[in-house]
Amino acid sequence: MKLGAVQIHAVAGRRDLNLDRAERAVRELAAQGARLVVLPEFFSYGYAFDHEFAETDTGVTVRALARLAQASGATLVTALHIRDDMGLYRDRALVIGPDGPLAAADKSYLWGQEVGSLAPGDRKGAVAETPAGVVGVAVCYEAGFPEMVRDLAVRGAQIIAVPAAFGRPRLHAWELMTRSRALENGCILVAAGLTGDNGRGNEFAGHSRIVGPRGEVLAGMGHEEGTVLCEVDLADIEQARTEIPYLRSLALRSTHHGTAALPGRPAGHAEAHETTRS
Repeated sequence: MKLGAVQIHAVAGRRDLNLDRAERAVRELAAQGARLVVLPEFFSYGYAFDHEFAETDTGVTVRALARLAQASGATLVTALHIRDDMGLYRDRALVIGPDGPLAAADKSYLWGQEVGSLAPGDRKGAVAETPAGVVGVAVCYEAGFPEMVRDLAVRGAQIIAVPAAFGRPRLHAWELMTRSRALENGCILVAAGLTGDNGRGNEFAGHSRIVGPRGEVLAGMGHEEGTVLCEVDLADIEQARTEIPYLRSLALRSTHHGTAALPGRPAGHAEAHETTRS
């Protein structure tokens, strides 16, 4: 099975231009067989907090992504500037399959300019069963919180999607945390970042990548615009979790104290179980 990530230089406020770039990239990846494609955080309007750019969860960008997922056959993951039903502004992670929306969750751990501009979520990231496997989403800065990503894995995630607008000055943190989250959870991680700058003092790291369940970078890129595509085997997740049984050891210890859980199992079960897909 093939997974993909899109890396673009999103121009602030230029939704039509940014959407066109993203759509062409997704179609290119889908034509090469990608069943899951991750797009950067705030890719449609660029990383900017002008609330005039915010859309509803049935807005232009979401509808365009739904049509694109249906036409391409790929499941799409991103995070968008959303105005919710209560009038609050959110950074909302979305998982959209060929047959429609699968999951959504608001970014809980906000960074820098996001604080004060956006309302945080409830600290439970999105997890969705998709045609590409069970996907959990950590938005940008959230991937720096091991506890949050561990929760996604315990809830069954095989693939961690990271839509991001990560800052270039902290590239070293991006490189380290993406590998660490994959390794310590025995997950495949697909990270898609913005690149370039937004003309408002933000310069982005790029370096979109796909990381294997042992923390190895399977495919990646630098600061250029483009796409990442990699063929993976979800059965390798179970093998990696057997070789370095972080989740099993954690579950066995937790079970002893009565709080239990392996991926896909309710509390109290110590037997390993993984759902694999091809």
